[in-house]
Amino acid sequence: MKYGPAQIISRRTWTTMKIVRLGFAAPMALFGSSAALAQASPSEHASHHPGAAAAPANAMPAADTKVAAPQGAPAPPPAGGMTGMMKGMMSPSPGGGEAAGAEAGCCGIVGGKPFYPAMMNFPALTDKTRAAIRTEAIARLGSGAAAVTAGQVELHRAQSSNDPVAAQAAIGLVRDGVSLAESGNSALQGLNQNQPPPRIALAWFKREMSVTPESDMIMDGGFRDLSWLHVAAMLLLAAALVAAFLLRRARLQRIGALAQRLTPGGQPPGTAPAAAATPKPPGPVAGAPVAAAAPVKRPWKGVLRIKAIFDETPTVKTFRLMEPNLESIPFTFLPGQYASITSEIDGQKVRRSYTISSSPTQHDYIELTVKREEHGLESRHLHDHAQTGDLLEITAPAGNFFFTGKEADGIVLIAGGVGITPMMSVLRYLTDRSYPYEIHLIYGVRTPADLIFREECAYLASRHPNVTILSIVSSAEGTDWKGPVGFITADFIAGCVDDIVKRRIHLCGPPPMMDAVKAALEELHVPSDQVKTEDFAPPKGGPVPDKEPDDEPPAPPADAAGGGAAPPSAQATVNFSKSGKSGNLAPDQSVLEAAEAIGVVIDFECRVGICGRCKVPLSEGTVTMEVEDALSADEKAGGMILACQAKSASNLVVDA
Repeated sequence: MKYGPAQIISRRTWTTMKIVRLGFAAPMALFGSSAALAQASPSEHASHHPGAAAAPANAMPAADTKVAAPQGAPAPPPAGGMTGMMKGMMSPSPGGGEAAGAEAGCCGIVGGKPFYPAMMNFPALTDKTRAAIRTEAIARLGSGAAAVTAGQVELHRAQSSNDPVAAQAAIGLVRDGVSLAESGNSALQGLNQNQPPPRIALAWFKREMSVTPESDMIMDGGFRDLSWLHVAAMLLLAAALVAAFLLRRARLQRIGALAQRLTPGGQPPGTAPAAAATPKPPGPVAGAPVAAAAPVKRPWKGVLRIKAIFDETPTVKTFRLMEPNLESIPFTFLPGQYASITSEIDGQKVRRSYTISSSPTQHDYIELTVKREEHGLESRHLHDHAQTGDLLEITAPAGNFFFTGKEADGIVLIAGGVGITPMMSVLRYLTDRSYPYEIHLIYGVRTPADLIFREECAYLASRHPNVTILSIVSSAEGTDWKGPVGFITADFIAGCVDDIVKRRIHLCGPPPMMDAVKAALEELHVPSDQVKTEDFAPPKGGPVPDKEPDDEPPAPPADAAGGGAAPPSAQATVNFSKSGKSGNLAPDQSVLEAAEAIGVVIDFECRVGICGRCKVPLSEGTVTMEVEDALSADEKAGGMILACQAKSASNLVVDA
């Protein structure tokens, strides 16, 4: 039902209406049912329907027979004193039934509702409503006058008998009669002013409860109808909504920034773009055909703190790196990927890449397992000088040599020496996630003392039935080693893994070991597309040694740039034409390492010939490259080389 402005009342006014409706019968009546005041008794209900005829719809409340009196004669006082009088005041009055019948129905306007509350259901003042209200109001005036007269008689009688209790009851009867008469008179005044029924009822309730005069409470449906409490509540609600919106916006921004940090190649908030921090790779020689390079997704760059250092073997240590504030690692990686460390060593900026040996399921740290190399500038620095609490500049992750378990149903991991680091990350990851298929790890080292993660591998194999780990050493003299001795041959592989031709194989280790294993797999007729490799050739870097190594370097294969074998030389030189610098180049030293030794900047990432970031044009000389997967045929024909892989025994001129 749609209500007019006059029906919009304050909470206090509605509470007043409820109290009056309950008739002040007793304090406990406020918590009880109001049905006794709202419904007529069976006898009253029968008096409304003489001859059992149905009353017209929407009739006004019929008269209360207990209050009614013959016209012109005083009526007896209603039973119950004040309570009875208030019930009569709120209930239909004598004579109202017939007149109201034209507009109302059974038991009043809304079915037995008291007089004034019933008016709230009639927004408009129609002719029928006006007639029904006027009849009821006149009846109330008569009933009120009769009650006053009866109360006066009772008061005189009580005074004559010196009965103060009866006198008090008589006074209450007079007061109730006056209120009943005022209620009728108030309705007549409202009709004379052509007020709608809700306004008439509201005005009476206000006056009875001593509420602010009607002139001060304009109910026009506008803003003035609201109290200061309503306005304050709405303002607080609006402020809460604005605060919630701003909070949600800030939360979404924080989630976006965190997702960017955790995404491989993302940038942490507040850091400069990676392109501004890393020099651009030098361009190719003019006129040389160069294929368009695919865009490289930049990894995360930041600082991590060394929280623990573990001795794996006499020459291998594991460095556990954590976020400085002990939060989660700000990037994600795949099992088998690597991270790069950038350090300032003796005034020289050095960057080296090391495989992440920990599992990606560990979100609080990463572990880098590093072998100390004789000519390894960074590895020697980490082993000899790095301590817990030191900060390291890290770039991660990178690399495509990974296995998550989705690539195949089962995996054979073949590692040599410190090449076990990516395999350990895969093994830890798969066992952490309860990988259901077979996992085989074949691990070859020089002596039993060189076995890295020996205890952990044995533990994982005993804990997970699908994990098989077989280690082989090339020399076991003077040790208690009871395992196989020798090299990873075709017979050894076939004895370790059934149906090797159907398996996916990951291979990582020193180049001689990898070449031997590749030949063994070919002998076993394993398809080449099932074998994934990553060369582990630890960078030697640093100053050129004063004397040649004891072991003679292997004869270099055909070079990538010139097509012929380079003539042997004890020591060559490399000239970097763009930088105007030149330096010595040892036979086992890459062009990238030689450039770092004299301060020539060549951009790089993986240092294993996969990413292609260290491509530079070779102007003069010939080089050999163990891995050249990142070079296209056109780039090779145009004289491009991978600085991290290019080695030579002759003099070179590089455009860098």
